[in-house]
Amino acid sequence: MEPAAAHRAALHRTDDDLAAMRSALDAMAETHANSPADAAEADTAFHRALLNATGNEMLARMDLLLEPGLRERDRVVHSHSQASDPLPSHQAVFDAVCDQDAPRAELAMLDLLAQATHDFDQVAGEQHAAPN
Repeated sequence: MEPAAAHRAALHRTDDDLAAMRSALDAMAETHANSPADAAEADTAFHRALLNATGNEMLARMDLLLEPGLRERDRVVHSHSQASDPLPSHQAVFDAVCDQDAPRAELAMLDLLAQATHDFDQVAGEQHAAPN
């Protein structure tokens, strides 16, 4: 759903939407290294702002379903030192949305989700392999 939302956001975003996304990116950059919980919250805020930028009320309300899972996944991933920096992939989505380049926004979100899945799988695999 998020690749389609990124596509739509690139076509319908407002200056306020861009400001909300930029604010979330700034918060991610500030909190990534020293506060996994705050970084996860900023990450969630970015995705919420993206959904709002679609201009579609149904998509915007999907945050109610997505946020709990995203927040927990991000808390786990952001707290792991081997996970990749999430900022570049989020920045790529933001840049495409800013440029109103819908196909690029969709592809950037696909890349972001692939990286997030890879990071989560890596962290989960290491936690599973660790002795109790």
